[in-house]
Amino acid sequence: MLHLDRLGVRTRNHVGRAKRRILGFLQARGSGRECPLCGWTGGKFLAFGRRPYVQLNAQCPDCGSLERDRLAYILLKDRLGTGQLTLHSSPEPALQCWLKSISTSYLSIDLDGARAMRAMDLTALPLPDESYTLVYCSNVLEHIPDDARAIGEMRRVLKPGAHAVIIVPVQGETTDEDLSVTDPRERHARYGQSDHVRFYGLDIIHRLNASGFRVTRLDETELDDGLVERHGLPRSGSRAAMQKMFMCEAV
Repeated sequence: MLHLDRLGVRTRNHVGRAKRRILGFLQARGSGRECPLCGWTGGKFLAFGRRPYVQLNAQCPDCGSLERDRLAYILLKDRLGTGQLTLHSSPEPALQCWLKSISTSYLSIDLDGARAMRAMDLTALPLPDESYTLVYCSNVLEHIPDDARAIGEMRRVLKPGAHAVIIVPVQGETTDEDLSVTDPRERHARYGQSDHVRFYGLDIIHRLNASGFRVTRLDETELDDGLVERHGLPRSGSRAAMQKMFMCEAV
């Protein structure tokens, strides 16, 4: 029997996709843009977000992928092999088909079980040690007060030599964090969202190293301008480019 909460989420997803397709037909006619995840082509991607943080040319009208999703695919498709045992935290719908296609085993998790295959807390995973070869975790750690525990759990469930792909918003060199800040308005002003508990700096690499990862930073600067333009990828200096990707090898 289909759980009613899951039915509600699926219904909303179908409605959202239909709305995007209508907007895509009205606003994205033409050519020059292509979503590498679903193959959609058109004149432009849709705007995404709320004022004052609206991102233009950001969302695919078909699969709903955002700039960071398409960038992840472009940067990782030739780096990740097939046959993965994949754990996908707070799963992005636009990435699930691709991640499943390179996996012999795939599990999506979220605190809200209606949004994934299983309800799990990333800081306390009821999973065996060294049971996965890939963990994909995008825009999750900035929501978790005890991020060291979450990072440690990802390392624990990975086989040696396996990888975690971790994406977080980054601003500057040093992480801004004060867990005593609980007012949503203050969090929004300080960390960019009311449900964020920190704004990472590039020193997140030290946190990842401390949990047993060897870290490689990946970004759009290794791609040519034509590819960035065609696939609607983040441009250096844009708000979308604040999302930084770290490929973390378990050592």
